[in-house]
Amino acid sequence: MGHHDAQGPRVLKHPHRSRLFHWGLILGFMPAAITGFILWLKTGSEDFVNISMKIHIVGAVILTISALLYTFFSLDRIIAFIRLIFNWDDRDVGWMLVGGGYPQKMLLGKEITVPPMDKMNSGQKIFGICLLLGGILLIVTGWLLYAFIPVAPKVFIYWADKIHLVFGIFLGLFMFVHIFLGIYNWGEFKAMFGDGTQPLSEAQHHNPVWVEKKIEPVKNETADKTNVVSHGS
Repeated sequence: MGHHDAQGPRVLKHPHRSRLFHWGLILGFMPAAITGFILWLKTGSEDFVNISMKIHIVGAVILTISALLYTFFSLDRIIAFIRLIFNWDDRDVGWMLVGGGYPQKMLLGKEITVPPMDKMNSGQKIFGICLLLGGILLIVTGWLLYAFIPVAPKVFIYWADKIHLVFGIFLGLFMFVHIFLGIYNWGEFKAMFGDGTQPLSEAQHHNPVWVEKKIEPVKNETADKTNVVSHGS
């Protein structure tokens, strides 16, 4: 998908399957994370905690189903995602050393030069690694705690509970940072929650390596003379 608007040609950055999965994460992980903190801190009355547990389970169901469906229907994108988040080079080191230029921009109002990035910057790669590994551990340990407490060895349940708690707190806090930076990068936010497209000029600014190496021109479906750009993995 691609088209022109007042900002020039646009590039498809997030296909519909990825956007649907992101909505699954929001509708599943966010309620589970918020209620997880309530259950951990035991905030409120007993009835409130019981309702929180029910919401926690519903969120876990949505998260689990979303993850399974995305794995089944978009395994190719998951493989590309894993390759990307674990592919690090000198540019990533340089990006991390300056924090992607965010501290300078937010605190000093100063734009600095940062190493060119692929489809994801180094901070997003770190979040991706944490979400991939932590998400798997949360889902597995969560369902173990839900279904196997009566029959599993106590030491097994003990460590499953500790892993679930630690990674739940970590990813829950990381989620709030991710939301803040997502809204701060408004163009990326609109691409994920809109039609998946982003102005080419904006993509070239934030993800020049991706634009240079992984997108390609295509013909507009309604006007063959118009060149636009399609997404690359």
